[in-house]
Amino acid sequence: MGLVSFEEATKQEINGKVYIENKGVGLSFAVPDGWNILKDSAGLSMHSSNFVPLSEDSFFIPKSGCWIEALSEILKSDDDYDLEYGDLRLMIDDQNYLAQKSSDKKKLEVVEISTMKGIRSNFLSDSNPDNIGNFIYTAIPYKNILYVFNTYLFGEDKEICLQKFNNFLTTVTIKK
Repeated sequence: MGLVSFEEATKQEINGKVYIENKGVGLSFAVPDGWNILKDSAGLSMHSSNFVPLSEDSFFIPKSGCWIEALSEILKSDDDYDLEYGDLRLMIDDQNYLAQKSSDKKKLEVVEISTMKGIRSNFLSDSNPDNIGNFIYTAIPYKNILYVFNTYLFGEDKEICLQKFNNFLTTVTIKK
């Protein structure tokens, strides 16, 4: 699969609300109010104004504040087969397979975003007793595109950040 650049994504402000649209993959969403945006060739990340990284080498794991990433990948041809894409499709279609892939530390569930089914993986990271948190990965395989939304719930603002992430997902629109 090939990552889709967000460098060409457009930013538009309507009634004080900021929206991002990546026409190349038919994706649009609202940026949480007051958040900073960083577009690059691998996706788009957003973080709250009070975001402080846990450390320099883990720039996306918060000590405080919130962080969300959006990215897309496209199958390069109809003949390509991507293991992750295929695995997600199987989990969506087969509840038994989904249950087999879940564990105590990795909760998997089928979610619906923009009227499409995807998988949410909530992975508990407890290896550092001073900073226990969750990595949440939400992916929607649709046609030849994989839409991915990530957040990392660590630090002082875990509960607020989960709420912001869930609210963010309600703004996602995928044009079919």
